[in-house]
Amino acid sequence: MPLDRIQRALSELYDVRVESSVEDFVCDAATVRATVGEGVERGEVLLVAEDDEGIAVGLYVCPDAVDALGEDPEDAWLDEQRFTAACLATEGVSHFLYLMFRAENDDAVSQLELELQAEVDKYAAGLLAGNGVGAIRARSRSMRWRLFERAEFLDEAHTEAGQRYRTASRAAAAYAHYLEERFVATGDLAALRAELRRFYRLGLREKLEAGK
Repeated sequence: MPLDRIQRALSELYDVRVESSVEDFVCDAATVRATVGEGVERGEVLLVAEDDEGIAVGLYVCPDAVDALGEDPEDAWLDEQRFTAACLATEGVSHFLYLMFRAENDDAVSQLELELQAEVDKYAAGLLAGNGVGAIRARSRSMRWRLFERAEFLDEAHTEAGQRYRTASRAAAAYAHYLEERFVATGDLAALRAELRRFYRLGLREKLEAGK
């Protein structure tokens, strides 16, 4: 399944293992509407309910986006027609994996952290979709332009959600630029992966400062 393959790819990239499979937590649009009333139009929604016994999780990703990924989600990053589907699916799986990683280590996580890590995950997944240092350099510039310079937000800037998404996007853009200059330009992909794994384990404050 495409979402499971994305989870495996992110888990390998960041050297993390969680007991749960994302496919077991996928829910439909009706569940989202019954739970929170809205959000389906975003194309991706992570549902989280917490009580004394732990957390209950559900993930909605637009079925059309999942279908568009086909058998090899990595290829979608290289296809103009499927790029948005790759973004939606990777963002959803990123949210799920990071939440579970933090929960299994008894660490709290904020919405801003989830959004920031997801933005970095989309950049990293698209960047490393394919081989060749020259191609990766070109892809880095393209990914930064499409993800950050052309970013469009569903929420107004003055709203809490709007501020959160814009903060995450700015911080991820700065970090991606740092990665490009420090590792991608030199072709040091082993060091790039090591740095991404280090970033994954940072707290919010450190993540926000990472690209500065």
